[in-house]
Amino acid sequence: MKFIEKRETSERFYSVDYNKEKLKEILEKLKDYSYVTICHCHVAGDITRWPATERSIKKRVISSFNSRKRYGSATLIPETIVHHTENNCDYVTYDYSYIKLPDLYDYIDLIINDRSIINYTGLFGKVTEEKTGTLNMFYAAAHQDQLVLEGILNYVNSPELTNHSSINDEKEYDYKGLNELYKETLECFNFNLIAIKDF
Repeated sequence: MKFIEKRETSERFYSVDYNKEKLKEILEKLKDYSYVTICHCHVAGDITRWPATERSIKKRVISSFNSRKRYGSATLIPETIVHHTENNCDYVTYDYSYIKLPDLYDYIDLIINDRSIINYTGLFGKVTEEKTGTLNMFYAAAHQDQLVLEGILNYVNSPELTNHSSINDEKEYDYKGLNELYKETLECFNFNLIAIKDF
């Protein structure tokens, strides 16, 4: 893997080695750190077609949600379905809950199972191309190593490592254990400096 560290006056280029076997062990342990979270969604189109009574829209949302679940464990929260009309545009918002693995699981999965970043829009869907500043998953695919390593290094700032509102589990969540697994993950990587480019 390759990684570029950007500083104010220089760029440092690294080759990155990692302990695949240890990362596989961590990946298995991370399966014990799933949690229930709530996601907000909005839809338009056929959901709001005529006749657009509140009852018919709610029925369409429930039917549509159940027919194409994004997550196998997803559960719609019907009381959150709201029909909006703004600037001659109709759309519906609603919330659903689902069981989610920590983002750290996905970062490691991308590396050790050689997955494509294109399938991880939840993690990288906001990646923008540096030159244009626009969303570009093709840009993300071309810079996969960089983005995945940045994701792992910046996971230290993840709210998943602390007591935060996106975790809606009744059970006591083991934040300390997740922090330990993150520390072990960082220890699996070795950054070897190969060049420095000064500006």
